[in-house]
Amino acid sequence: MKYVTAFLFLLVSVLKAQQTVSVVGVLDSEINETSGLLFFNDRLITHNDSGNEPVLYEMDTTSLSITRRITITNAENVDWEALTQDENYLYIGDFGNNVGTRTDLVVYRIDKTDYLGSDQVQAERITFSYEDQVDFNNNGNSDWDAEAFISLDNTLVIFTKQWQSQGSVAYSIPKTTGNHTATRIDAISEVGLVTDADYNDTTRELYMLGYSSILTPFLIKFSGSDSTNLFNGEAERFDMGLQFVQTEGITQTNSTDFYITSEFFSRQTPSITSEARLFKLQFPDPEVPEEEPETPETPDEPETPEEPIENEQDETIIIYKDMNFGSFLYEIQTPNTVFGSAIFDASGRLVWISKDEVNTSGVISRNVFGPGIFYFAAYLNTGTISVPFALY
Repeated sequence: MKYVTAFLFLLVSVLKAQQTVSVVGVLDSEINETSGLLFFNDRLITHNDSGNEPVLYEMDTTSLSITRRITITNAENVDWEALTQDENYLYIGDFGNNVGTRTDLVVYRIDKTDYLGSDQVQAERITFSYEDQVDFNNNGNSDWDAEAFISLDNTLVIFTKQWQSQGSVAYSIPKTTGNHTATRIDAISEVGLVTDADYNDTTRELYMLGYSSILTPFLIKFSGSDSTNLFNGEAERFDMGLQFVQTEGITQTNSTDFYITSEFFSRQTPSITSEARLFKLQFPDPEVPEEEPETPETPDEPETPEEPIENEQDETIIIYKDMNFGSFLYEIQTPNTVFGSAIFDASGRLVWISKDEVNTSGVISRNVFGPGIFYFAAYLNTGTISVPFALY
């Protein structure tokens, strides 16, 4: 069994301007709880999650209007979380399982011919259970939730969303109807909360979408992924420049373009509201090489170098040691609202995060042990600021 640690993603997360993310618009209120996303027949297809109607919604990529509703007449939406497809079928993953108690996990399989021919279709059932889950008690948010899967050769690969471990385990089941045991094939640790995945079987690229515990979205691309090697190839983690967004679905439309949906999110303390939206993610065309910067002409006389521009940022984090008590203290200096703070070690592993109460000053957590280099991050309504510091 292979495990990829967060250290790998720290190394590849300092990326060039390799992609752009733009907001297409706010989703129709009828799909505020969008979860899965798929591109088929030149339309985006989505659905809502737990407790909603067993309906697939087609949406126009420009106007975002709902153009068609397809009811799955013999299915129930216990907790629909993801969509995928192959040449002949659409698959709906009803495997949301936040507290790990479900024994009725199912994937609904819909013939594409039936889907295109009627707004009322029936689905076949692919039921399964995880080979290594033995505890079905409600112990709060569990590691047996799942919100992502892909079609890979003759199998469906399901990725768990581990609320406790912040990782994901990949399980494989056959595409055939009936009851199956999901076989563990790979795992990855400390990546965040995985909410969707997309696989390109031509390029063998696996994309995993998700968000952190403070709603910072991430996208990871694994190159060279196949049924025997999902996570152990080259990996790139992309900063999408979004904050407080609960990303839920991703689908690829061509070699460079993806669409991503987010679910409506709201909380009172601290006050945060994030609309359900559609985003477009674009990578550069791989066939168009980047232009080399022009070499400037040599001037007749040497130019006087410009004075360095002083940092006008009025937000900073100060870390210092109280020599009387030997404690390390922090102070977040900002006029903006602080929603959270966290400390990471030099490998990128989260070692502490603020819980119920967020303070702009205080003592570095007793759970952070030195000596070593760490990073203190503060999450603001305007973005994120961070600073390295050393414990000794």
